Amino acid sequence: WNIRARNQFIAEQRDYDLNLLQQIVEQGETTLNAEQRRIYDALLECVDFGPGHGKGFFVHSAGGCGKTYVCNLIAAAVCAKEKIVLCVASSGIASLLLSGGRTAHSRFKIPIPIHEGSTCNIK
Repeated sequence: WNIRARNQFIAEQRDYDLNLLQQIVEQGETTLNAEQRRIYDALLECVDFGPGHGKGFFVHSAGGCGKTYVCNLIAAAVCAKEKIVLCVASSGIASLLLSGGRTAHSRFKIPIPIHEGSTCNIK
């Protein structure tokens, strides 16, 4: 039973070089500072424990502190475990910085009605 052959979305999400990902992870882990490592370990712990152990995480810090770096390293580590990662962001610009990133409304097909009087009240 090969689900990858039957589901193009899953096949696309698993189209990566495991050896290269493992190298990226091994090198990247050595560069994390203490706070980045704490976030990295906490997120991967949720992935390792599987269903029923999920949590929501919000990583907030000043610009240039390495949030995107940590997110991309986490994505590589999860993919290296042969799991699927969906990197999403609220804006197109932010999504470009994430490995395989897309906007949330694009990835999950969230309808956004656009008309002459459309406004966005994100605060």
